[in-house]
Amino acid sequence: MTTTPPSPTTPSTPTASVKDLAGATKADRNRAIDLYRAVAMIAVSVGHWAAIVMTTDADGELVTGNALEFAPSMSWLTWILQVMPLFFVVGGFSSAMSLDSHNARGGRPQDWVAARLRRMLAPTITLAGVWLVGLAVATAAGAGAYAAAGATAAAIPLWFLANYTIDTAIAPYVLPAFRKRPVLVAGGTVTAFGFIELARFADVPYLPHVNWVIGWLLFQMAGFAWRDGLLPTGRAMAVTAAGLWAAAIAAVTLGPWPTAMVHFPGLENSPTHPPTVALLLFGAAYSATAVAVAPRVSDWLARHGGAWSAVVAANGVALSVYLWHFTAAVIAGATFFAAGWLPTADVGTAAWWIQKLPLMGASAVVLAVIVAMVSGTERRALLAPRAAFDGGQALMLATAAGTSAAVKAWANGSVAAAAVGMTVVLVIWFGVLKPSATEPAAV
Repeated sequence: MTTTPPSPTTPSTPTASVKDLAGATKADRNRAIDLYRAVAMIAVSVGHWAAIVMTTDADGELVTGNALEFAPSMSWLTWILQVMPLFFVVGGFSSAMSLDSHNARGGRPQDWVAARLRRMLAPTITLAGVWLVGLAVATAAGAGAYAAAGATAAAIPLWFLANYTIDTAIAPYVLPAFRKRPVLVAGGTVTAFGFIELARFADVPYLPHVNWVIGWLLFQMAGFAWRDGLLPTGRAMAVTAAGLWAAAIAAVTLGPWPTAMVHFPGLENSPTHPPTVALLLFGAAYSATAVAVAPRVSDWLARHGGAWSAVVAANGVALSVYLWHFTAAVIAGATFFAAGWLPTADVGTAAWWIQKLPLMGASAVVLAVIVAMVSGTERRALLAPRAAFDGGQALMLATAAGTSAAVKAWANGSVAAAAVGMTVVLVIWFGVLKPSATEPAAV
């Protein structure tokens, strides 16, 4: 995930204040993009905190899981908190805008991709380093099992980073192809997605995993279309959104897909592992609604300087919030476990929510402390001058693929794979991506 600071009239520096950045925003900026990005990170955090089940069994042992496993009736909440499709649409809009600026200066594709990956990985390596050290220390102290559970839980959100890395790496090639023949490229991609979905229902091995890339790429293309003014506007977009909502509801009521729009263990026809037609329809409806109201949102932010400054500030720590919110939940949960304060009521009941709210509040407090400590790395990465990538396009694509695979391994739930994934992420950063002090600036 990357964010793009408001376009200033003077060059940004790592010491630029929120007030400076907010005040230097161009008048024609689509500020709704920034708000959606910030709100998405908050929604993901709250959604994950709400979904986590931490309790104890009769022997006092820690039991964890997903609330939807225990109370499927809560699935409707995912129709509010599943914001990742919109985030990929926002990412496509931002990538198209950034690529236009980069290409206008005669920049190379690999330099643009490297800049985006550096913004994502600079904060991520801090997370990897902390958990690697934590695993080693806890194992030496005889608490390796608990640390391993925490490390794998903290990595749950990273599936998103793995997919976003791939879509970012191919954006310099997909965007011009899309602009040359938008209907053909988008239509062909949707068709391929549909055939692969059929292959999944036919139990064809391996092929369905291609939709991990294609599904999220379609949302990125929608962002390209939004940036280029190809989407309906006004009442036409509102009608389009209504039609998409009807199609999404029909898919989960009449079709084989579940109501939940997130994955959890034991879910048949999971909407996101890999993305399905149901998620595509839901994400399109959610995003179309956001696009329909974006002009009014952007105008409102332009008129309210305090709200816009808050959005700018939130975007400066958005990735830190995303990366660390599960770690915060692990720390808060461990504290409540030690104190005997974990919820004990039946999941999904009013009593459970009453018992759970203090744990969610504690997670927010811990996250605020962590973000205050680590977010400087993210802000420096966002505002740092772009450095040229020391290699060609093939090496850049291989680096992105390696990064995606390493993050996938980190997030797959295996302690050994997590340790390997974290190590590979660190190797890629220090060996390939991290700009040296002597590297020239990218054009």
